[in-house]
Amino acid sequence: MIPYYDMNEIHKPLKEEFMREVEELLRRGDFVFGTDKFEEDFAEFTGAKYCVGVNSGTSALILAQFACGVRPGDKVTTVSHTFTATVTSIKHLGATHEFVDIDEKTYCMNPDLLNVDYNTKVILPVHMYGNACDMPSILNKKSANTTVIEDCSQAHGTRINGQHVGTFGKAGTFSFYPGKGIGAFGDAGCIITDDEGLAKELKEQRSWKENDVGFNFRMANINAKFLSLKLKYYPEVLRAKREIAEYYNKHLDYCYVNPGVEHSYHIYPILHRDRNNLIRRCGDELQLKKHYDKPVHHNPAFHFTSKTCTYCSAEEFTDFNLPITDQISNSQVSVPIYPGLNKEEVVDILQKHWSGNGLSSSVL
Repeated sequence: MIPYYDMNEIHKPLKEEFMREVEELLRRGDFVFGTDKFEEDFAEFTGAKYCVGVNSGTSALILAQFACGVRPGDKVTTVSHTFTATVTSIKHLGATHEFVDIDEKTYCMNPDLLNVDYNTKVILPVHMYGNACDMPSILNKKSANTTVIEDCSQAHGTRINGQHVGTFGKAGTFSFYPGKGIGAFGDAGCIITDDEGLAKELKEQRSWKENDVGFNFRMANINAKFLSLKLKYYPEVLRAKREIAEYYNKHLDYCYVNPGVEHSYHIYPILHRDRNNLIRRCGDELQLKKHYDKPVHHNPAFHFTSKTCTYCSAEEFTDFNLPITDQISNSQVSVPIYPGLNKEEVVDILQKHWSGNGLSSSVL
């Protein structure tokens, strides 16, 4: 069976180098406060002036919003079609999340639906699957009181007209979870920015800022070493992914990319009306996944409640109206895409099982 993900081809060229780095870290007993080299490397890769390493993508989201002034009662506008950490970070800060629906082609925030008011502290677009949000349009919607922070957790190497995502807003956050484009030796993340004052605040807050409450969000040195090596070889990984995507695009018609966007293909999405049966039919030959079949607005933890009766305890939940999010989450299928993959075999298996039992195609 073809697995959904196989890191062997990615790790093969750097394994010996990394083991030497580990031995050196053990010899020196040097485990924290040594992430500068990776931060410089990643800042150069993205074109940002500053990079601040942290211990996870979730920490990056929390810290970036906190350092930009998000506090209880503030409103942060984002999407529901994302991994839950995007919205969890807002809730942990005591702020209020507001959902905007996604574009039906790119699966990213639809800027035409943005409603920015005086209470909107942050717009938090998510560059989903490695595709890019329409950042110029989103920036045009912001007010003088609103900050744009980009969630680039799935978009390592994604650019718009040559400019890396995460450099359009005030800050960009990244996850280096092992399965991401550039994956760490465990959990890690970072924040990029061109704002010197913000970078200084992020660095102080991530490690128990003096005379403040602070956070323990430091990146471990072993992850910084591993990530520097992964970054060195990442252009080859991107090249291989884009070559596979180019082949997929000839046979699978659901991964739309706006002109000027360089997609990084963290995930290659397709759509199918009978998704669960497609996954089942392919199961013995090809592992497929879903990202994400339960959008955040269907999680009761992120619902708002209001009293429906003055004299009793009856409550009702907020009814979020996100029709495109619901449509995509009910039909999206993630197809394997990684170096060393037999792309022709993947397409053959999908085509063989697409309709099932000789029935007409259930394509959206």
